[in-house]
Amino acid sequence: MIHEQPPSPAAAVSPELAEAAAKLRVLTGQLMRRLRAASEGEGVTLSQAAVLSRLDRHGPATTVALARAERVRPQSMGATLGALEEEGLVERSPHPTDGRQAIMSLTDKGRRQLTEVRRTREGWIAQALGERLDAREQAVVIEALDLLTRLAEEG
Repeated sequence: MIHEQPPSPAAAVSPELAEAAAKLRVLTGQLMRRLRAASEGEGVTLSQAAVLSRLDRHGPATTVALARAERVRPQSMGATLGALEEEGLVERSPHPTDGRQAIMSLTDKGRRQLTEVRRTREGWIAQALGERLDAREQAVVIEALDLLTRLAEEG
């Protein structure tokens, strides 16, 4: 897996931000485990679902481009794509200009599978938000989503 460089010591943060970062890291892991558990019977792993989702949102791509986008090694992405291809969720076609590469795209079966995975995972999240948080807390979570999206997409 390709990892971003850790911040330099000169980029010191306040103790409050360091604590928030630690809590966010732990929380992210907990949420991922809960989502994995909520969709155990769906037939695809979280990493496979991420690839299906990327192909759905951005269209066909090479293994290298997908690996770069998902921040994993091309060999790891190749294994993920191989499993998805074996299940008929993605298909391979020749690259138009580079015979060494292939273009991977989502199949109709892959799109249906992705829709079901999203429905299950998003359903769990929506239910948890509705049952465990009051209206004010829900608004705070909704507002924080834009900020967290910026963190995930920048840098």
